[in-house]
Amino acid sequence: MSANAVSVAGVTKRFDGTVALDGIDLEVPEGSVVALLGPNGAGKTTIVRVLATLLRPDAGTARVFGHDVSSHPERVRELIGLTGQFAAIDELLTGRENLQMFGRLFHLSSAAAQKRADELLRQFDLGDAADRPARTYSGGMRRRLDLASSLLTRPKILFLDEPTTGLDPRSRNQIWAEVRELVAVGTTILLTTQYLEEAEQLADRITVIDHGRAIAEGTGDQLKDLVGGRFLQVSLARASDRESAVKALSGVGCSAPQPSERSDRLTLSVGDDGLPTVSKAAAALENAAIEVRDLALRRPTLDDVFLDLTGAPPGDGRAFFQGSDLRSTSPEEGSPAAPDTAEAEGPRRRRIEALRIRRAVDDAVVVTGRNIRHFVRQPGLLLFSTVQPIMFVLLFAFVFSGAIGQALPGDIDYIDFLLPGIFIQSVSFRATQTAIGLAEDLERGVIDRFRSMPMARSAVLAGRTLADLVRNLFILAIMIVVGYAIGFRFQRGFLSALAAIAVVLAFAFALSWIFASLALWVKGVEAVQSAGFLAIFPFVFASSIFVPLESMPG
Repeated sequence: MSANAVSVAGVTKRFDGTVALDGIDLEVPEGSVVALLGPNGAGKTTIVRVLATLLRPDAGTARVFGHDVSSHPERVRELIGLTGQFAAIDELLTGRENLQMFGRLFHLSSAAAQKRADELLRQFDLGDAADRPARTYSGGMRRRLDLASSLLTRPKILFLDEPTTGLDPRSRNQIWAEVRELVAVGTTILLTTQYLEEAEQLADRITVIDHGRAIAEGTGDQLKDLVGGRFLQVSLARASDRESAVKALSGVGCSAPQPSERSDRLTLSVGDDGLPTVSKAAAALENAAIEVRDLALRRPTLDDVFLDLTGAPPGDGRAFFQGSDLRSTSPEEGSPAAPDTAEAEGPRRRRIEALRIRRAVDDAVVVTGRNIRHFVRQPGLLLFSTVQPIMFVLLFAFVFSGAIGQALPGDIDYIDFLLPGIFIQSVSFRATQTAIGLAEDLERGVIDRFRSMPMARSAVLAGRTLADLVRNLFILAIMIVVGYAIGFRFQRGFLSALAAIAVVLAFAFALSWIFASLALWVKGVEAVQSAGFLAIFPFVFASSIFVPLESMPG
C-alpha cells in the first residue's frame, strides 16, 4: 500500500480536441481531506471521474491506494465511494429500497444489506421517511440519502463533488457534520466545492486547478499568503458614488476594485501598509463628500486567491456520480490464498471465474427487480402499455377488418392474422421504452453510479432488457385474453402456440438490446424518444405484420 491514498502523475485527457487535463499531478495523503478548487472547466470533475474509473486517461498514471485505475479498475471500485453534485438516487424506490439495492450490488447478503440500510437511515435522520418514495424527499434529504448510499460498505476514500450545492444552511451543516465523522474514523476524502467556506471548514489542504493543471497547493492560510497584503472593503451609501469613490481611493494608493455584482460595494488591494492606508482612504472619501456605510480592512480570502491565480471565481457546473466501496471480499480476496504449486492454479482460476459469473448474475437480478418496480409503480406507463395494444386490437378488428378482410383469401380469418401482428407491434413500441428508461438513468447519473461500483457492468443493460422481457410477457398475456374474447384462436396446438410466443419474446429481447444501444448513442430522453419513433413506425406499418405478404401491392 502507498502512503498516499491518491497519486496522480502527468495525467492528460482530451475530449474532441479540448484539453480537459493537461499533465496534472496530484497527491492525497491517506486519512486527509483535500479540496479541489478551480473555475468552470478547470478539470476538477474530469480528474475525479478518472480516479473513479469512469474515464480512462489518455496519458500519465493515476493510482488509488496503489492500484492503477486503468489496469486494475475493479480493485479501485472496491475501495472508493463517489457522491456527485446531483443526488443519483432512484426516485421511484423508497429510501430503504435504494439503500438495500445498492447494498446488494456491493455484494452484501440480503440480511446484511437490510441491516446496514437500517443503520444508515438512523444515522442520517431518514428513519421517518424510510418507506416513502425518494421523489417525495426534500433536497437535503436526497443529499443525505445519496451520501448514505456511498457509505454502505465503508469506503477507504470518498469522492465528494460539490456535496452541498443548493442546500439550505441547516442541511449543509448536517452534511458537514457527517463528513467530519467520516474523517474522524479514518476515511480519506477528496472534495470539490464551489463554496470556499466549505473548503476552509473541511479540508486539510487545498489544491487549485486551472486549465487542467494544479497551479497551487497548500493549507488555506498558505494560499492566502500567496496573495499577500490586505484588502479594503467599502460599502457606499449611494451606488451612484462608485466612480467618484474609486477615483478618490486610487489617489491614496488603492488598486482598481475587484469585480462585484453590487455597485455599492468596493474591494480594493492596499498592500501590506494597511492601517495608514485606511486612515488616508477615510479622509479621501470624506473630502470627496462620499457617504460611507462601512469601511473595513481584512486579510485575503480564498476568493482573492482564485481571482489572483486564475482570474475567475470558483465553481464548476458539471457533476460526476456515485459508487462506493466494497469492503467485502473481491474475487481475488474471496478465493483461497494463492497456492504455491502450478497444478493448483487452474482450479483457483476456475473458482474465481465461477464467483465472478455468479456475482454478475446476482447483479443482473437486482437491477432487473429495480426496473420491474419502475413499471409497476408508474400507473401511467402501465396504463399505456396495456390500453394501447387493446385499443389497436379493437380498432383493427371492428373498424378496418371489413375493408382489409375482403382483400384476403377466403380461408384466412383476419382476426387470426391480426393478433400476431399486434403482438409484434406492441413489443416493437415497448422497445422504445427501453431506450427512454436508459436515457433517463444516464441523465440522472444512475448509470455512472452503477459504473463506479464493484458490480458487473453488463448487469446494467441486462437488467434493463430482462425487465422489459417480463413486461412484454405480461402484455402478450393480456393481448391473448382480449384476442380470445373477440374470436382469435391459435391454429396449431398448445406447443406451437408457446413456440410462437417464444419467437415474439426473442424478437422483443433482441430489439430491446438494439434500442439500449441507441440510448447510449443518442444523448437525451427527447432525442431518444424521437429517434425510436422514427425507427419503429415505418418498421411496423410498412411491414407485412398486419396482412399476408402476398396480399400487398407489388
